[in-house]
Amino acid sequence: MEPEATRAFDRRSWPPEEAEKALRAYGCRVTQPRIAVLRALLELGGTVDTPTLTQRAQRLVPGIHEATVYRTVNTLTEVGIANHVHAGHGPSLVRLGGERRLVAVCDRCGKIESVPTGPIDELVQEMRTVSGFDLRPGHFALEGVCADCAD
Repeated sequence: MEPEATRAFDRRSWPPEEAEKALRAYGCRVTQPRIAVLRALLELGGTVDTPTLTQRAQRLVPGIHEATVYRTVNTLTEVGIANHVHAGHGPSLVRLGGERRLVAVCDRCGKIESVPTGPIDELVQEMRTVSGFDLRPGHFALEGVCADCAD
């Protein structure tokens, strides 16, 4: 069996209303802020910025401070429930740990989109073949301009 910290979190196994049970299954101390943050992440799905996650968690438990959300995300990341994506100069992005899709962030409006992996997979294979370098995309968002802003 895989250690907790490396096991991918399967969102389908945990509906938002079972956030407390998910925290316990991953060995986390269960607190109201942690339940609220995980539940918010499960409800939002996909990749979200921390201010959006904070706003959703505050609907569940009013008064949660953004610093508490950041600390909770760090804890969830340590055990494999969540992971983060760096997005240039914008706020950090958070997603469930089992999520491996690539994301793109618009430099102008901040829109976050999932992107097809085919072309990136080809680049990864080409780099491995040509130079032996094992590129691991996904930890950083791809940056550019979304279709709406390009018009």
